[in-house]
This record gives sequence, C-alpha cells and structure tokens, in this order.
Amino acid sequence: MHFQSSERPDEDTHFTRAGGDFVATRMASNDPLDDVFGSGPASPAAEHEPSVSHPSDMHRLRTEHTTAGYREGVTAAKETSIQAGFDEGFSLGATIGLKAGQLLGTIEGIAEAVRADSGKDAAKTEALLSDAREDLSKSSIFSPDYWSPDGNWKFDVPAEGGQEDVVFSDVANAHPLVRKWTEIVHEQVQAWKIDVLVLDDDKSPRLETVSDEHGVASQAASVRQPLEW
Repeated sequence: MHFQSSERPDEDTHFTRAGGDFVATRMASNDPLDDVFGSGPASPAAEHEPSVSHPSDMHRLRTEHTTAGYREGVTAAKETSIQAGFDEGFSLGATIGLKAGQLLGTIEGIAEAVRADSGKDAAKTEALLSDAREDLSKSSIFSPDYWSPDGNWKFDVPAEGGQEDVVFSDVANAHPLVRKWTEIVHEQVQAWKIDVLVLDDDKSPRLETVSDEHGVASQAASVRQPLEW
C-alpha cells in the first residue's frame, strides 16, 4: 500500500520528539550579513539579545553648567560685596569699640584713683568696674541680642543733629550698653568732679618715664592720690 507523502517541510524547520508530541522549531537563519547589520527585529535571535542603551549626556552637561555658573556667581559676588561689607563692618565695629573703650577707661581711672582708700567708695568703684568690664566686653557688645546675622543692628538708632543719614557714631551712641554706661560714667564724673576736658587736651602735662627708683616711687605716689587727673 502506497502512502502519499505529506507536504515537504520547510528547509529551516525540523521536528523533535518530546513527550510523545512533535514540536516544531524554527532554525535561525544563517545570514552572513548579520555580522554587519545585526538581526532584524523579527528575528528570534534578536528577541533574546540585551538592548544596549546609550544614556544621554544632557543631564550631566546641565549639572556641570549649573555648578560652573553657581561657582562663577559666588566668585563675582565675593569680589563685589565682601570687601565693601568688610569695610563697613570694620569701621562700625571700630567706632563702637572706641566708644566702649573710652567708657571703660574712665571707670578704670576712677577705680585706680580711689583704690588706695579701703573705705566704702573703693569697694563700690571696684564693683562698678567689674560690671563695666562685663557689659563692655566684645561678647556683650556684639551679642546676637543686639545684632542680626547679616550685621544690622536690632536697636533703634535716631539720627543726631537733625541729620537724615545715620552715621557710625549714631549707631555707637544708640547701642543699649553704650547708652547705659554713658549715663553711669556721666554720674561718676559729676560725683568726683572730674574735668573730662583735660583728657582731650594734647597739651596737658604727662608723666615722663624716669629710670631711677626714686622717680618711679614718686610717680606711683602721685597716681595713687584720689582723683589726681
């Protein structure tokens, strides 16, 4: 008995027997141009090949340009603002420090003049001097209670002499601690009858430096005399 053969299978198809069933698999075509152009999207070989992605450099370039622009902006800001801010802050700090130093120096002079006296006045002036050194110190004068982080003052500063613009001396005189000790020093000057104009006179007599022991002793004795200005 003769059986007619079925349709001839494709050359690229072969049959394997697995579990009693015939499973048809298609052989990948062996195209010599695949080495140059690669497999097509419909090729079974291309379905299992990992896709090679090329990340864009836009994000990296944007980050680099942003960083470079930020640094350039900071550098330009430093050149234009830091020096000006330093000049203004230095001048203001020097004015306030000079005013505080004058007040503290006056209290120290009074305390030194009455130190030889062991009475009530000496103890009072020593306590006053201790308070003045604490209030007129740098940590107290430039405390955050009176200054904001950007260097501006938190207290009211009225312009003196009817001027519209506020100058450094106005800020120094309006400082709460400076204003407090200005009043105290004024009271002490009035109480001890001190002529403060003598302190501002460059032609006033000054103690000359002497080398002999007798001169040093006489100089110390003259300084210890109460309120010998």
